[in-house]
Amino acid sequence: MRFKELADLTGGRLYGDDKGDIAFEGIAIDSRMVKPGELFIAISGDTNDGHNYIEQAIGNGAVGVVSEMSKPITEKMASRTAVVGVVNSHEAMIKLARAYRDSLTAKFIGITGSNGKTTTKELTYQLIKAVESRAYRSPGNFNNLFGVPLALFAISKDARVVVVEMGISTDVEMPTLADIVHPDVIVITNVGATHLEFLKTIEAVAQAKLQLVRKAKAEVPVIINADDALLVRETKKIRENFITFALDSRADFTVDEVVTREDGTSMVAIDGYSFNLPLVGSHQIYNLLAAYATFKTLGFSFEGMDTLDIPLNTAPMRGQKTVLSNITFVADCYNANPESVRAGLKAFFESKMPGRRVVILGDMLELGEKAIEYHRAAGKQLASGYFEKAVLVGELSKYVMDGALKAGVPKSALVHFDNAEDAAKAMKDFLREGDFVYIKGSRGIGLEAILNSFGKPGGSR
Repeated sequence: MRFKELADLTGGRLYGDDKGDIAFEGIAIDSRMVKPGELFIAISGDTNDGHNYIEQAIGNGAVGVVSEMSKPITEKMASRTAVVGVVNSHEAMIKLARAYRDSLTAKFIGITGSNGKTTTKELTYQLIKAVESRAYRSPGNFNNLFGVPLALFAISKDARVVVVEMGISTDVEMPTLADIVHPDVIVITNVGATHLEFLKTIEAVAQAKLQLVRKAKAEVPVIINADDALLVRETKKIRENFITFALDSRADFTVDEVVTREDGTSMVAIDGYSFNLPLVGSHQIYNLLAAYATFKTLGFSFEGMDTLDIPLNTAPMRGQKTVLSNITFVADCYNANPESVRAGLKAFFESKMPGRRVVILGDMLELGEKAIEYHRAAGKQLASGYFEKAVLVGELSKYVMDGALKAGVPKSALVHFDNAEDAAKAMKDFLREGDFVYIKGSRGIGLEAILNSFGKPGGSR
């Protein structure tokens, strides 16, 4: 795009008529990630101000800048590079993302929910990629009002199918995400106790997620988890026609058979097709079902294929089995909330892996006024299965210990650390070859420090 077109699109001011025909290809908001020829959008964040890094961005090859007109540097830079001044850089980025999405002919899949968004996105992409080479998915957890625009900017013009993860923390974000992505298929994995610091109740979580459905046209397919009674009830308030997947309830898509291996991974059969799922726990089967339902809703088919050969996995630290220093870790420490912790512990206790069994739990963040209650409940669940040591990390995890002790777990089986760094040092000495370790906690606790002390995690091996 040329800078004069960018100014028109964003309602901004182009500084210097001689720079209007300069074109950029690619967009960055982190000056360290800028590639030659890209546009740098300087965003004023809560902790960092991109305007302080404009010089670095230009040094790394940016051909121009979007900058807020209230910043003194905006006019100063106009003599050196192409500059579009705007009132709000983030809003300008959103306008640009919306326009680029509208220029694409691909089918867009929008995936949201309290748990399993990233894994469902990855599995959906992998199933579609097996039959459609021009498929794309948003990277990592680029799922919010900053990440989604960046994910869209990276889509090739010839993409046929795009899978986008859509995450929110408050009740005002989803309408904007819906306007940016306006998906052709909507998938809601589940709703649960997430971001209660902002959303307060699980009902409010459901209503916030379902704004995606409210914004969609009536003909857009909506795929939901039929085993989530609250989600079903709240969806029915908006529309009667939706597609379902489930393990326990009647649904449009369910499993024929599940064969669980000793390590908790499984072979899953759906509609006569078998899939090798290298992720631990029955909650991962829901993610595969959601992905399969999406695949079929788009009209794709596996006819004539051996689906066991489709490589399935997810992004790092979301339930993979990882072997480091001959210790088997189930690394599920990118995020945590009461439902995901409950499901993860259940899967760990049900697995039949040999060796010493160690649970490492970190704080569950953003749970609001019920945080202590939820952590005590996690401690109570520890009493329901066998382990030799539970390692609890973080301030709130003291209440996990409290709940475990009250439920009858021996004090000798519990140990608490204030932070992940101290836990990592202790685990380096405590864990040994042959151990089976489950790691779960919110991203802010940084439990990957424990994995990193044994080597670089590389996914399933």
